Amino acid sequence: MIAVTDTSNTSVDLAKAVTTLPPLPATAQQILTCFGDEFIDVERVAAVVEGDAGICAKLLGLANSAYFGLSEPVNDMSEAISRVLGVDTVRSLVLAMAIQHTFNSKNCSAFDVERFWRVSLLTAECCKKIAACDELAEDPERDLAYSAGLCHNLGLMALTHIEPDRSCQVLMHNDEDVKAGSLSHWLFEEFQSNHKMMTAELARLWSLPAPMVAAYHYRAFPETQCDDRLGLVVTAAVAAVQNSALPNELHADLSPWSELLGLSAEEIQRLAVVGDREKDRVQSLAGRLTH
Repeated sequence: MIAVTDTSNTSVDLAKAVTTLPPLPATAQQILTCFGDEFIDVERVAAVVEGDAGICAKLLGLANSAYFGLSEPVNDMSEAISRVLGVDTVRSLVLAMAIQHTFNSKNCSAFDVERFWRVSLLTAECCKKIAACDELAEDPERDLAYSAGLCHNLGLMALTHIEPDRSCQVLMHNDEDVKAGSLSHWLFEEFQSNHKMMTAELARLWSLPAPMVAAYHYRAFPETQCDDRLGLVVTAAVAAVQNSALPNELHADLSPWSELLGLSAEEIQRLAVVGDREKDRVQSLAGRLTH
């Protein structure tokens, strides 16, 4: 069981701690300006990436990895984007890499960074597929679906940075008693807040694209507002991806979102399934984000 903790002021203390986190890294701020472009310029995205030597090296390493099996290596970012990775993937990965530099989760031994990014990447892929099937989604929501899925759980990383010891206890307890929605429950018991609320607050403080801010707020407080299309997509994708890792008897019910999205629960669950090649790609990307 989790140790008893005085949580009377925890949510207030966490709110204060979030506001003292460093601002959104400059690289992330620059890449965000590319999200609103109707026609995305490869050279512009490449210039942003090349401004951060660490991120540039990781992405070039990914483009030249065995997964892509290039006959000849790529040596500059523009070529890596246009020939191999694609603008959308690069934008999202740069945002994730830049944001990760803000946090230090090493003091939370129960936090598996590679698993965190693997699940986030699977959620991003599922979000993209669901958004493409959602007839009521508009272009900005479809364009941001992958990034919204990739960054949907930044609040958990923030918690392991701010409260590593207590977060570690919660994560270990959740691993012992895991089921759909259990992490939110245990985190709230400990902190009077959870990773969803933290993500919504970070998105607001860091001025992430407005549809992403709205989506994370919907996921954290679904009962307080009208249905948000991107929020529905992210929430459904998170549940479907989590279901894929759990036995059938522990699956979350997808019907509340299936009705609102106009997709059957079975179809949403199928969109979370990936093949062996896609699993290898996700694992490769997770490793690049981790190291």
